[in-house]
Amino acid sequence: MVLQARRQKLVDSECGCGGGRHASVAPSVAVMTAAGTSKVEARRRAREATRRANEARAAREKANIENAANYMVAKARLAEIDAWEAERLAAVIEQVRAEATKRRAGTRAAAGAAIRLLRQSGETLTTIAELTGDGLGEVRAMLRHAPKIEKRTARKGSHALGGFGVVGPSEGTGGGATDNPEAASA
Repeated sequence: MVLQARRQKLVDSECGCGGGRHASVAPSVAVMTAAGTSKVEARRRAREATRRANEARAAREKANIENAANYMVAKARLAEIDAWEAERLAAVIEQVRAEATKRRAGTRAAAGAAIRLLRQSGETLTTIAELTGDGLGEVRAMLRHAPKIEKRTARKGSHALGGFGVVGPSEGTGGGATDNPEAASA
């Protein structure tokens, strides 16, 4: 009997399948909206809220695109500045190195000339090394940088008065008559 009662319930569509004597009927529950609001009005409000959200999202995306473009332009400028800096540093370094090389050559020539003067006064390289506190190799290296002295040579050609074949010291030696002892005694 219980089984038959259950079957009767299923036939009478109490399970909600719509297969009984009664046709399926939508529940007659009132829609829970604000007073005086219809479905059409609710849809209009939903569309308006969606439109505002889409506009806000589009504005954010537009601002993001602009900011990303500004970032990429700034990064490109940084690369240009780095290249400019490298070029300028290379040029300045080249100038500084050329100036330093020139200054070193002049200073080494002065050191060599001083060693030559010590040698001309009768000092040996060993005593000059002891006097200066440098090694013998350093003294010899500096002596190699001393300005060259032109030696007396006989001229080929005329032996007229005043043409004794004497070639004076060059102007770059800095020693003048002291570099050439014979010229000092004349």
